Amino acid sequence: MARGYVTRRGKMWYAFWVDSEGNTRSKSVSTQESEARLFLERRKMEVDLARKHDCEAVLFEQAAEEYIARVLPTAYKRSTMTNMTSDLKAHLIPFFKDAYVCEISARDLDSYIAERIIDDRASSGKTVREINTFRQFMNTAVTWGYASYNPGYLVKLKARNVSSISFLRPVELKSLFEHAHPAWRPYLMTAGLTGMRCGELAGLFERDVDFAEHKIRVRRSVFAGKYDTPKTAAAIRDIDMPPSLESELRAWICSPLRLKTQTGILFPTRYGNPPTSYVGNKTALQPALEAAGLPKIRLHDLRHTYASILIANRESLKYIQRMLGHESVNTTVDTYGHLIYESNMPAARRLDEAVFFGKKPTGLNE
Repeated sequence: MARGYVTRRGKMWYAFWVDSEGNTRSKSVSTQESEARLFLERRKMEVDLARKHDCEAVLFEQAAEEYIARVLPTAYKRSTMTNMTSDLKAHLIPFFKDAYVCEISARDLDSYIAERIIDDRASSGKTVREINTFRQFMNTAVTWGYASYNPGYLVKLKARNVSSISFLRPVELKSLFEHAHPAWRPYLMTAGLTGMRCGELAGLFERDVDFAEHKIRVRRSVFAGKYDTPKTAAAIRDIDMPPSLESELRAWICSPLRLKTQTGILFPTRYGNPPTSYVGNKTALQPALEAAGLPKIRLHDLRHTYASILIANRESLKYIQRMLGHESVNTTVDTYGHLIYESNMPAARRLDEAVFFGKKPTGLNE
């Protein structure tokens, strides 16, 4: 497989690779690392195609089953492994079942995308995830000698409708808390005032609430009833706890409504287990939404609500990234960029006032 790497010099990302004749090549690509890596992958594939490597003829179904059995259990967390296995068995294997791995092209992958979105009416977000699964599988197929390059990097598909994420306005969030059942109000307040993921909420113990430092410490997550480390390294974080939530949790820990468990689960169900997202949605969130007369949203949308309020309050992107547990600020911008742009309109008006109406910007010297 062709060699190469990307590196940043100043604001620009550069790609370096070895061509088919053994010469080192380089190019200044972009200010975005992701674009530089995509450029590099395309150059490496061109080199592999030029070398015309002979590959072992293995059917996609056989290789995919081997990948599921040998790679997924050791390379990914259980939640990721479950999703990737589903993508492969439910969609990718049926489509590419009779194709040899080494013969799959970008055109074939484009046909797969068209069938999923046009014929199956799958969402672009779901299809993007399936293509990412295909790319990871093909990376392994290349190292196993089943293919000379990864066609997954030759297709482009972005999830649409990111701007349509649902969230509550501050007054609606307050109403949600007021109409929540007392046994679930602390749970919903923690979700809405920390932006934690469902699995992270389920993984909280009493000891994770640090009243002295006014923080909630995210150290684990729950998937399929089992504890695991959080989604990424960045997801291991300390979230600032607002006073209202702190007061609520102080009372909740001692409340007779809360079932005491040996492990000290912060939000146990009536059976003493950590709450699943299904339980959180059906038992906690939906009744509160109905009682408050609010439109239906998902439990995960309280995370979006938290982010939207931080953005409206002009908190820094780095702070929002850290509180949400995103690995990169680019993830924060990609997810909530439309909200950031909307919240910047007052800044544009202040610029207009300074230039055209003589209003002096604050902080400037005479």
